[in-house]
Amino acid sequence: MQSLTLQRAVRALAICGAFGALSAAAPAHALNILLCNDDGITAANLRALKTRLAAAGHSVAVAAPIDNQSGRGGYVAFLTPIPALTGNERGAKALTLAAGTPGVGVDPADADVAYVNGTPVAACLYGVDVLAKKKWNGAPDLVISGPNEGNNTGAINASSGTFNNLIYMINRNLPALAVSDAATAQVNWSTALPASHRAFEVAGIVVKLVDALVAGKAKAGGQLMPEGVGLNVNVPDFTAGAGAALPYRFTRIGKASAYTPAFYEKLSDSALAVASGVNFPLPGISLASGGTVLPSGVVLPKDTAATSEDNVIATKAAVTISPVEGVPQARRAFEDAMKIKLNALAQ
Repeated sequence: MQSLTLQRAVRALAICGAFGALSAAAPAHALNILLCNDDGITAANLRALKTRLAAAGHSVAVAAPIDNQSGRGGYVAFLTPIPALTGNERGAKALTLAAGTPGVGVDPADADVAYVNGTPVAACLYGVDVLAKKKWNGAPDLVISGPNEGNNTGAINASSGTFNNLIYMINRNLPALAVSDAATAQVNWSTALPASHRAFEVAGIVVKLVDALVAGKAKAGGQLMPEGVGLNVNVPDFTAGAGAALPYRFTRIGKASAYTPAFYEKLSDSALAVASGVNFPLPGISLASGGTVLPSGVVLPKDTAATSEDNVIATKAAVTISPVEGVPQARRAFEDAMKIKLNALAQ
């Protein structure tokens, strides 16, 4: 049996093999790709990626929330039926879907784009468990969550629907990517969106990565990725037209993040809440940046590691690629330390 160190090395080599082929040509064969997100069915980033992947020869289906569900993390409403639409959802208005329309359905203009009146994870699971079977008679070859409107890095990943979709897919042993873009503007999809729009540039960055994964399959035992491993990908801010020239860099998740959730007795005490127009003397959760003094007086720790994805994104130097696993097992050294501490209690 391979040692744990050797197993990790094999996994790393498999991913690196794909990464090293980023300058490769188009895929040798088409993939069945499921797209999901947490920004909703109308997000321009999502639809632009579908367009670019289809143009590259892949078969693509979308399963996304009917409404923007950012910040819902891995929330799933167990044993709760998906409700009908109210008609007030962002997606319902854009697609002119009336109140009472079933909570699971398709875009009237595109039968390959499905919506779910639920959380990001609920929509993604619908895509894998129902939509993929109907379209491909089996699981997708690749699941891509995003591209998100705004980066998901470090500590904030736990709160991200985009990232949690990735974790659910990794734990299904499905090849998966979570992709997030620095631009935070909510842009609705339109077929009139120009090819020069940032959404298409970001889509091109993702397609290039998918091409590399396909080209590197021979170095990964014939797989896109090793089982149980996925990639968290973040696109930095860049000047219009410069997206295709961005390099890619391997990073680690780390703890560095632009923001971390924090509870405020008064939202009006949160600088971000006030800047966002939520200037209320009422309790609630806002976001605080690293180094900020929280209401408790605690200072959020800062991760200054050069390899942490958020620190690389801050330099605007490269697209970051952080390999992740779905099960948050502690490192062996920490596991052994806890066993020593609790030796008298647990064996």
